[in-house]
Amino acid sequence: MGLLSGASGSKAKGKSPATPFPSEFLPPPPAPVPRRQRQHVNVPVHQAEWHWQHRQPLPYPDVTLPHDWHLDPNRIPVPAAPRTARAHAEEVRRQRSLLTPEQRRDPAYATDSPNWARWFAFEHEEARRRGVREVGRRSPPPALVVREEDQAAEDAYQAALAAVYRESEEDERRRAEAAEAEEEARPLFYWWASACGLVGYSQFKELLRRGLIPLEDGSCLTNGYLDTPLDWVPGMQQHMRLRDMPTFCRTTDAEDTPVNEIIGQMKSAVGSKAIILNTFYELEKDVVDALAAIFPPPVYTVGPLAQVIASSAAAADDGLDAMDISIWSMAWCLAWLDGKPDKSVVYVNFGSVAVMTAEQTREFALGLATCGFPFLWVKRPDIVDGDGVAALPEAFRDELERGGGLVVPWCPQPAVLKHAAAGLFVTHCGWNSLLEAVVAGLPVLAWPVFAEQTTKCRQVLECWRNGMALPEEVESGAVSGLVKEMMAGELGKEKRARAAEWRAAAEAAAMEGGSSLRSVDRLVNDVLLHGKK
Repeated sequence: MGLLSGASGSKAKGKSPATPFPSEFLPPPPAPVPRRQRQHVNVPVHQAEWHWQHRQPLPYPDVTLPHDWHLDPNRIPVPAAPRTARAHAEEVRRQRSLLTPEQRRDPAYATDSPNWARWFAFEHEEARRRGVREVGRRSPPPALVVREEDQAAEDAYQAALAAVYRESEEDERRRAEAAEAEEEARPLFYWWASACGLVGYSQFKELLRRGLIPLEDGSCLTNGYLDTPLDWVPGMQQHMRLRDMPTFCRTTDAEDTPVNEIIGQMKSAVGSKAIILNTFYELEKDVVDALAAIFPPPVYTVGPLAQVIASSAAAADDGLDAMDISIWSMAWCLAWLDGKPDKSVVYVNFGSVAVMTAEQTREFALGLATCGFPFLWVKRPDIVDGDGVAALPEAFRDELERGGGLVVPWCPQPAVLKHAAAGLFVTHCGWNSLLEAVVAGLPVLAWPVFAEQTTKCRQVLECWRNGMALPEEVESGAVSGLVKEMMAGELGKEKRARAAEWRAAAEAAAMEGGSSLRSVDRLVNDVLLHGKK
């Protein structure tokens, strides 16, 4: 390397060899034993000229360019100081072979001495500076004398090289156009449910890989197997159990169609242009962050959508914030609420899909009749096949007759939840219902039925802490007792206060400058208008 310069080992013992190294690099490097310089590989001019003109490195190791082109001050190909441990060790061994016996015994020149790294770095810098200084004193390269046969070879080489680069540029252009078209064709993935539900579905493949599903048999539903902790689910590691995952995973069939369809949906999400969620970041922060690590596309939280639309400038201009988009006119149930004290009514609604057994319906009816609070129950005609008011408990019918309760087939739910008389929402944990409860600042009493409702119920209890849950095997005493606790107990006060905090967070997210409106802006600019400006 020419690293070890200065006096030879024949100097008197005890004296340091002369060295050009500054004091911070002491002790000085050992003196070298003159050896024949290694011969560099050279290449013909017609092969090197293009690489030099275009400042491209030659495709050979350890090559110098003709006419000292390698000494250009902007491109000095000085061998770098050893960077890898192997290269460093090899260079140290080579240099130590040049030492005198006395120097080999000197700790300053030991194999593990830190001096070697400093010497290597110093020599590299000196070689680079020396090359820069010398290039200015060199005469310009002489004119090339090219023989006719060499010129023909050169012309052929240049023509072939130009053809290769033209073809390469054309291929690059075609690839860029194809990539742009493919990007344009990628769909958006709008997830109508919660972020926690999407995380739950995204882990079905992992449940299969770990052997947790399919279930061995139906006994797994009742023998405690569903209480298996899942401390690896992203964003929900602290509290998830198998029973809290979306209920489609409770299958004994290894080729279950819903499970395979869900796994296919997750693959679609991976290949989408963006994932759009009807939630707000503050409500599901940990889960949204986990989704960003699970799925390659960017994740946008744009909810609660109704509030974001109502608070946007466009909505204010278009009058959408004041538009009643309901297709039913059920103002009379709101008039019934007007006659009730503030925070006194229990609102019950299990959505538009959930189905109950006749026994479950009777237990709910009896629990509501004996809870001591007025109730408004949205009970679809088809919620129980063949069931009617006549099949309900007498106490429940008496409560309806005296005006302590009201049963309707439908109502404007957002208006009911925001009504001053509403005090508690008994829900199946459908995502629209939960979001509307959050926006209204109302605590919930959860009774999940199917799909990812179980996952959202777990979030209500463990993360959002704005409600409680009824047992899966519902019983009138549990309904009555939990309603009383949520309406008048100390635990109910805590849940009500937490619900008020989430209401404020939802309002802030949907306001100008809030997380959801900022996310909408990013979605429009980065995805919807990308490449169209």
